[in-house]
Amino acid sequence: MLRAVGEAPAVPFAPAPFQVEALRALAGGDVLVSAPTGSGKTWIAEQEIGRILQETRAAETASSGRIWYTAPLKALSNQKFRRFQGLYGELEVGLLTGERRVNPRAPVIVATTEILRNTFYDSGGRERPPDVIVLDEAHYLADPERGTAWEEILLLAAPETRLLLLSATIPNAREIAAWLGEIRGIRPVVITLESRPVPLQFLLADGSGRLLPPDPGAVSSTGRHPRWLRFAADALESRRLVPAIIFFPSRRECDEAARQLGSSPAPDEGRRAERLQEWIVQVPQLAQHPLVTALRRGGVAPHHAGHLTAWRMCVEDLLEAGLIRLVCATTTLAAGLDVPARTVLLSTLYRNSPAGPEALTPTEFHQMTGRAGRRGRDALGVAVIAVEGPAEAEEGMALAAAAPDPVVSAFTPSDAQVLNLLARAPLHDAEGLLGRSLAAFQRRPEIAAVRARLAALPADPLTDRPCGDRLATRSRFDHLLRELRRARRGSADAQAEIARLGRAIVEMPCTGCPVVERCLASLGDLRDLERSRRLLEGELAELQERETRVFRRRAGILRALGYLDNDWRLTGHGRIAARIRHPRMLIIAEAMRARILPSDSSALAAVAGALGSERAGPPTPLRSGRGPLARHGRPAGGFSPGSRLDPTLHEAGRALVALRAIVTAINNRRRRAGLPEDPLEREFAPVGGGQAGVFQRAAVVGAWAAGDDWGTITARHRIPEGDLQRLIWQAAEILAQFEDLPGGPLPAIAGAARRTMLRTPVL
Repeated sequence: MLRAVGEAPAVPFAPAPFQVEALRALAGGDVLVSAPTGSGKTWIAEQEIGRILQETRAAETASSGRIWYTAPLKALSNQKFRRFQGLYGELEVGLLTGERRVNPRAPVIVATTEILRNTFYDSGGRERPPDVIVLDEAHYLADPERGTAWEEILLLAAPETRLLLLSATIPNAREIAAWLGEIRGIRPVVITLESRPVPLQFLLADGSGRLLPPDPGAVSSTGRHPRWLRFAADALESRRLVPAIIFFPSRRECDEAARQLGSSPAPDEGRRAERLQEWIVQVPQLAQHPLVTALRRGGVAPHHAGHLTAWRMCVEDLLEAGLIRLVCATTTLAAGLDVPARTVLLSTLYRNSPAGPEALTPTEFHQMTGRAGRRGRDALGVAVIAVEGPAEAEEGMALAAAAPDPVVSAFTPSDAQVLNLLARAPLHDAEGLLGRSLAAFQRRPEIAAVRARLAALPADPLTDRPCGDRLATRSRFDHLLRELRRARRGSADAQAEIARLGRAIVEMPCTGCPVVERCLASLGDLRDLERSRRLLEGELAELQERETRVFRRRAGILRALGYLDNDWRLTGHGRIAARIRHPRMLIIAEAMRARILPSDSSALAAVAGALGSERAGPPTPLRSGRGPLARHGRPAGGFSPGSRLDPTLHEAGRALVALRAIVTAINNRRRRAGLPEDPLEREFAPVGGGQAGVFQRAAVVGAWAAGDDWGTITARHRIPEGDLQRLIWQAAEILAQFEDLPGGPLPAIAGAARRTMLRTPVL
């Protein structure tokens, strides 16, 4: 099985037929490419970028944003930005990721997907649309948190803009293409590649770390030996299966594995040390990394979200250069690791989630195993599944044989979307856009099935009745009889009412009805039939109006708060709020209206940090009576007493007390409207006797904004470097929103805070 393992023969590069076909199709319209990881999808985009830049130079015309390349993750955006700068020159490429804006008028823009979506709302059709939009990792259409932004781009993109969608995992590509053809007027060309450029061989590893054929019967139920990982790594080395990426479900396991496997010296230490030093010169903090010795000496490194982006970039660089034997990565980071290896080893078939361990989906499994085999460098890629017994081996091989999950729309209206759509069009037209979503398109078969069930319900079998709606007529007749009996039991002066009721009863079709006996005998069945009809009609209405109902509920809250008028048009407050492109737009807008935001830049940064979503480290005991942040209206712990932060961040503490009331009020409205609540409200409560998440985030961001040392902050708050970096990025993104607002001192204060925070090692 491993006879083909080794270096691929050196041959001159020649584009694959699917790449040539995609480029030819892109010249005339939209293209959707679904091809395995490592097959060269990005090459298609790079060739189109080069062609557009060549045309621009030949025409000697200045253009802005001629081509946008979007990626779902900031790490991927930064990686593509650096690559494109190297390919096309620094002046030709810009970067927009929310907190960073580099060369924003360049002809090539690399951006996160949400940034591109925002430009459609900002321009309102006033700016020239891009010639080409590249949507990398297009399967993110199904992402619960990010998918809506992807759909908005596809719905709002100008007809003259050509779309290039790239993904390794869209098994229902033709369904997506049919939807795009409907909303854009012309169906995109679908190009699929089933075979991998590097063949993939699956193997098993038992509890002792031995490599076995992909036969569950070859695995014994022995459990897992304490040193199974060391034995498995040695087996990979002896079989020439390195470099390898080993996936673990948790960060802790990644770091422990790297520490264990990196304790032995490995060849090329001198070259690794030299390459590593180049990174340390750029980011000095890397020299203090606790696993830098394992990387330099053993050629083993962890790669997960708890580490700095610079560390992960360094690891990817050394892996690409052939200087790393083993990378220990988390399962959830498979999509962010854009450097393949010869071998992938899955330590488990589960991943960690907020609800606990969850089984890998076929899509997640294929994303990880797809990293095995480097095009042009390996003759064979190998994916090893570590198991403890035959049952787990069968589960792993079933995943290997399973197709990736189809892309299912995650589209749902947000507050920001409501305001921005209503800023562009009246309510009816805005709701019409929702009806064109992929979510609505994919529900059509379900809607058709409900309609068929409705149509199959029989009509009233009593066709010779003298009335129309038999249930309504009989209900009215019985009601009159009850009223007549009640009147007869009343006072003597009720004769006029009795006479009126009597005349009404006589005039009813039920009086003297020739089929009354058959009618009464079948009324129960008819009621059951009509009850089924009403349930199906309600189900049909819910399916047809799902997004519209959410849109109207959110619009109702926005109108009640004064962001929309009675005609569903934006008020002055609404126009300002519409410029805030953030999932917590309404909370931020309400904080601005209430004038609770601090005027000190460090304190403002702290509040922006509180509005983020990144975990800020383990709970820490509250310091009684001295911190500037408030709890239940009183000062509580959070920032180190006696530090230079105390004088300024009392202001942040007061702002957070007021912010809590705003969040609670908004959530109360959402609860009454049947909308999801913002979890930020729960994060104001202390965790396990420690500090609340909101105050932890404010503490670490405020400290960094005030100039504290990176190492001091990570040690004091026990926060992983990668978490701190993302928390600062999230805060900087909110501050960038403030910078873009008109008038007042807030934009300048926010700009100063953002620029202070975006220093090494954050960037």
